Amino acid sequence: MLQSTEPDQKLLSVMAPPPEIYYKQYTKEAVLARTAPPPPPPPIAEFTAFGINHNPDDPKSILAPLREFGVTQLYTDAADSIKELKKINASLLVNFLDLLDILIKCRASPIRIKKLEDIELLFCNFHHLINKFRPHQALETLIQMIKIQKDQKLKLVEQTNSKVETARSGIFTTINSLPSSLCTTVKEEMVTEDGRENVKDTSCDVVFEEKMRIIESLIDAELDT
Repeated sequence: MLQSTEPDQKLLSVMAPPPEIYYKQYTKEAVLARTAPPPPPPPIAEFTAFGINHNPDDPKSILAPLREFGVTQLYTDAADSIKELKKINASLLVNFLDLLDILIKCRASPIRIKKLEDIELLFCNFHHLINKFRPHQALETLIQMIKIQKDQKLKLVEQTNSKVETARSGIFTTINSLPSSLCTTVKEEMVTEDGRENVKDTSCDVVFEEKMRIIESLIDAELDT
């Protein structure tokens, strides 16, 4: 920690800036106003993470076993990843406390370098185990997106069916309530091929047009609501 002797100067730190510098830029207001900084673009060239080179164009470079990168792998390929993550997390805490104890008692001790290497190795294994969950995370994300789309479409179908039923009920009610004085009905006797008589009701054009106009107005009213 470096501190200037000038009273009007702020305290300087060689460490990373506090997290609040970042998360304060992503408030609800900033996100809605679209003033929050966009996420960084994915790397398009080879990059290094914990001393290991990765190529974005080659998924195997991220999901391949650590031993292929010359790094000691602290777990077997068949091990339970969740249990191994918990073990490594506990080991990181213990090694960090050991490092603090070494720094307090003897900063020049060569054990300090060995302890830093152990912590780096633990972080490499921890990071690699997390990356193994990336395909599963992507799959689960797609499943949730499909479920949301399915629920939205089912809700839309239910609303449409409800509107149709309401319109149909209104149509039948209106048709049944039409006065019979609007038109006279002519009954025509029809004889089918098998010789049986069939009675068919033929309404005049006036009533037909009036009914169609009412039906169309009811449907338009239902669609507008």
